[in-house]
Amino acid sequence: MPAKAISAKERERAVLVYERLAAAYPDVRCTLDYKSPFQLLVMTILAAQCTDVRVNIVCRDLFCKYKHPKDFAESDRQELEDAVRTCGFFRQKAKSIQESSRILLEQHGGGVPGTMEELLALPGVGRKIANAVLGECFGMQGVIVDTHCRRVTGRLGFTKNTDPTRIERDLRKLWPPDRWTLYSHFMVFHGRAVCTARSPKCTACCVVDLCPYPRRKAGLVAKNA
Repeated sequence: MPAKAISAKERERAVLVYERLAAAYPDVRCTLDYKSPFQLLVMTILAAQCTDVRVNIVCRDLFCKYKHPKDFAESDRQELEDAVRTCGFFRQKAKSIQESSRILLEQHGGGVPGTMEELLALPGVGRKIANAVLGECFGMQGVIVDTHCRRVTGRLGFTKNTDPTRIERDLRKLWPPDRWTLYSHFMVFHGRAVCTARSPKCTACCVVDLCPYPRRKAGLVAKNA
């Protein structure tokens, strides 16, 4: 079955949502405090199922001890695991960071590659991480589908999918191509501040009149009453 065509009205709504969120969050940005593409790569690997606040705290000491890919590649695995333990899933994350660092040294001269294909070849790197690195460090627009993006775009009716790859596909078709990265950041900021997982603050939402979720929720409540 061919994909549903996106109407001009849907595109207009997506632009209006963007403009409202831009006014509400004028200082939107990536909330990982990185200083280089390599640091962002490491931090996004650590950020899986972990808060950016925790990753920033952990990486203050981490990047003092391990400054370059060579340092991570040659590190003692146990010591690296201990250094990132509080980020959760520390064994797998330490392994991914160490193996990715070795690949960067062996295949990319220690630098972070600037293509989706090369980034996806690194252990622990999926499309979310690759899009974040490309968007932040290489000026390439990317749709970053994290937990906030999945939740907020679903409530906004931008997608009916739950699979991150399909969500990314839907949003790439709907969002203005020159705004993918910033739009992704708006989803994070709005998801943290207003469109929270358990108790979304719909009455305080700047896009409530553009969002089908409150009406859908009211309908479910009435149906179950």
